[in-house]
Amino acid sequence: MSAGQDSPASPKRRWFLKTAVAIGVVGGALGGGMWWNRGFDKGRLTPAGEKVFRGVARGVLAQMLPAGVERDRILNEHMQDLERLYNNLPSAKRDQINLVASLLANAPTRYLAVGLWTSWDEASDEQIQQVLRSMQMSEHLVPNVLFSAVRALTTLCFFSQPTHWNLTGYPGPMSI
Repeated sequence: MSAGQDSPASPKRRWFLKTAVAIGVVGGALGGGMWWNRGFDKGRLTPAGEKVFRGVARGVLAQMLPAGVERDRILNEHMQDLERLYNNLPSAKRDQINLVASLLANAPTRYLAVGLWTSWDEASDEQIQQVLRSMQMSEHLVPNVLFSAVRALTTLCFFSQPTHWNLTGYPGPMSI
């Protein structure tokens, strides 16, 4: 090679560039998928968000929910209650809930975060309960935080409705 000619790229440099491009593509795809399948849009649950929160409710509230049509009615009401709760929170909390829902709505990020490849609406109640248990008992921070967030939202929203108290055997507050 002459003195004015550049040397060919080294193998390390090529590997670094290929790796950087691959990470960028994967990161962009995951981020785009999370934006596309976000949990809420303009204060309303998206179909993806509803699948997540309905699935979590099936897992968290399984022992308290009746079977059949009554169960579907209660879960539908729960989704409406969740939207009301969401819309009454500060915008920073809404953003966090939306991020959690997006993470759990997309198959790749859901699998990486909690180990569930199957969508929430296709998973059985037992599968969902097993995933929730593994999230709760995980030694890693992300599944623990996700479990705490979705369980807290579900229970706060569900048990704040007096019409659900009889499903748990709670008669309501005592008269003083």
